[in-house]
Amino acid sequence: MATDENTRSKIELEYSLRSSPQILFQYISNPSGLQSWFADHVDIIGGSRYRFSWDDGTEYFAKIVKNVPNKYVRFTIEDTSDNEFMEFRIEQDAITGDVELLITEFVNSDEAEMAASIWDVAVENLCSIIGA
Repeated sequence: MATDENTRSKIELEYSLRSSPQILFQYISNPSGLQSWFADHVDIIGGSRYRFSWDDGTEYFAKIVKNVPNKYVRFTIEDTSDNEFMEFRIEQDAITGDVELLITEFVNSDEAEMAASIWDVAVENLCSIIGA
């Protein structure tokens, strides 16, 4: 069954991490960092185009469209609506110093809960890798 834009949902997830923004940024902005917790394989194909793939055969291509060091990275995903993106944003509370990772992506509406669960597991992996 084909999906259209009306069946897509934006999900925004927030995770508190015990990490510095500088360390966390390495894990959201470069292939080796992303490969350690997010996808099984991450390759750069010419400049800012990334290939994310998983051992189950799932694969997609994305392009970095915004990259602000120690703050956030935004990817546009090929073969999706122009308005859709995946973003990793780091926010640090000025008073407490607490660091949060905010993840935004677009998914099929009926898969939002499952997608959130997948992100929960991925971020758990990230936390164990960075000792957060």
